[in-house]
Amino acid sequence: MDFNLTKEQRDIKKAARDFAEGEFPEIAKECDRQEKADLGVIKKACDLGFVGVFIPEEYGGAGYG
Repeated sequence: MDFNLTKEQRDIKKAARDFAEGEFPEIAKECDRQEKADLGVIKKACDLGFVGVFIPEEYGGAGYG
């Protein structure tokens, strides 16, 4: 069984890391303090396709889960 990531999976992993490192450091403590998520960051995550990765394609997700 091959457990290595495909190029597509590596690209998704890099995009997710870049997004998280670019968006979260500035707001993470404040979101934790308020116990609220930043809707702007959630919208960006949706726009990049990160929110629906585990939702089946027939329901509008990416179907990776």
